[in-house]
Amino acid sequence: MSTDELILLLARHRARLLTRLNHDLRAPLARIADRARSNDPAALAELADLARRQLAWIGDLQACARYEVQPPELALAPAYLHALMHAHAVRHDPSALPALAVLDARHLGQVLDRLAGHAGAPLALDVVHAVDTVALTFGTGACAGTTWQDVPATLDSDAIDPGLMLAAHLVRAMGGALVQCGAALRFTIEAALATEDQAVPPTLLGAGLTGSDAPSPFGDGHSVLLREPHDAMRDYLTEIFDSAGFTLCYEEHELGGAPPALVVCTDGEHEEVDDAAHYGGAPRLLHALLPPPAPQRYDAVLFKPAPPQQLLAVARRLLEDSLPSLAPAPPDGRH
Repeated sequence: MSTDELILLLARHRARLLTRLNHDLRAPLARIADRARSNDPAALAELADLARRQLAWIGDLQACARYEVQPPELALAPAYLHALMHAHAVRHDPSALPALAVLDARHLGQVLDRLAGHAGAPLALDVVHAVDTVALTFGTGACAGTTWQDVPATLDSDAIDPGLMLAAHLVRAMGGALVQCGAALRFTIEAALATEDQAVPPTLLGAGLTGSDAPSPFGDGHSVLLREPHDAMRDYLTEIFDSAGFTLCYEEHELGGAPPALVVCTDGEHEEVDDAAHYGGAPRLLHALLPPPAPQRYDAVLFKPAPPQQLLAVARRLLEDSLPSLAPAPPDGRH
């Protein structure tokens, strides 16, 4: 290609990109400016939503430009699959999904969010097991009448959708290929299976429970019996419940004969216990790796590692149900 031809090609690419920027950036910003002049209080929520979408659009565009030069780097680690699928509203067969696999959970979550946003519907997951690996196939919609084609992951294209392009870059880095057939999207990745003793739960800083996000100490004067044998996960849960003021106990004898306010247990822990009679009828929260065979034995079930705010919200609800003194007073002050 001659120098003149290269200059002409670059000029076309620039013109195409500027056209897309004008459509996908200027038009929403004009709506934001128009709504900002409104005196309607309801416009504030719409403004915030529009601004967040534009920030995400710009962030995805920047990432795409960066990944065209240098592919994304993955941080592979054992990931808790059931919590990941629930966090991103992926439809799946819980009995087919293993507990953990080695993958980049943050980047996979980005892909799932971008595809769900593009399709306007949740993704579905199919799982195929091998000896020590698992193949995960995610998809939205069905292919009707045409063939699957790779989603372009380059700004050198007629249609620029930064979210979809970012997903294509990340899927490629994970060893898969994002393909499209009409409105349907699909990709498959393979991951090595992992065990919980290889996993490291998130820190409270990474999980968003610091500073102003810390809860009020609604657990003051109440004990939690924490039946979690995995050291790292026990430390994670200890920090969370300690931040709310609970007294943590790890063995029944530490309770001094008094029933706990809450029991947090994990898969297979004390299945032989009669829920109604043991621990003075304290509510039981299962923090599970896998869906339990008898979820009705528990007052609540969350998947590991449940976010701190979710754990504490469920704990507060269970305590308010079992301890009337913790329940908020009715609006008219009656008890």
